[in-house]
Amino acid sequence: MGLIQPDRVVEFLWLVLMFSSVYYYIQKAIKDEPLPKLRTIPATLAIEEGIGRSLEMGKPVHYSMGSDGAPLTGSGMSTTIATLGLLRYVVRNTAQLGVRTIVHLPSQGYAIPLVEGAVREGYLEAGKPEAYRKGDLHYYGWLTAAFAPGVYESFVREGVGLFIHAGSVITYSFPVLEAAKIHGAISIGGTPRWTATYIFAIACDHLFIGEELLAASAQISGNKMLTSGLASEEIWKFLTIGLLIIGVVLKAFGLPFDVWMMK
Repeated sequence: MGLIQPDRVVEFLWLVLMFSSVYYYIQKAIKDEPLPKLRTIPATLAIEEGIGRSLEMGKPVHYSMGSDGAPLTGSGMSTTIATLGLLRYVVRNTAQLGVRTIVHLPSQGYAIPLVEGAVREGYLEAGKPEAYRKGDLHYYGWLTAAFAPGVYESFVREGVGLFIHAGSVITYSFPVLEAAKIHGAISIGGTPRWTATYIFAIACDHLFIGEELLAASAQISGNKMLTSGLASEEIWKFLTIGLLIIGVVLKAFGLPFDVWMMK
């Protein structure tokens, strides 16, 4: 019996090409060679605007990854890494301007040290490690139903000038985003989960659409390994779209493109 099944040759070649592109860009990142430039995400620029507005209002910036927004397994892990990078960026900018940052921790207890580490790094990069306050990290327990009331109570007690709600969020996004809007805050959010994007499109002033959250984190962190992953992913996205277009055209002319691809 052969190593490759005859009806899986195309899939095998597709897999080889995919891994080749990933390897190519990883090697470019390791060698510190130029990588494709990421476009500026509008929601990232809005973060600076929101921080400045919070300074003028004398109110804190609130950051949330969601009640269950810090998975460290599966496809959600990349989003967790991206949101931690975004958090570090936010804390660095708020610390430089002397704006307080309140972080609403996810229900996953194992993620607390990671979030705390990102916050500490942000203050350290700003040259103000002494500004770190552990009391500004709010944890509401493992019960996700307690998350939205806890965040709302924090808005009422502390005030809010900017609310950033981004990550692998699944539940209780709409109530906290609406609460921020009621209290006059700028809301910025997004998730790579397409099934939840509509919530952010409705409730946010500025939106990270799908993979824009990952791209924003790679751009602001300057991490070439993250950028290399996005670059290889974009190649396969365009190749897939191209094959779909070619397939539709060929099928319109009666050619068995789908049969060819299965051989």
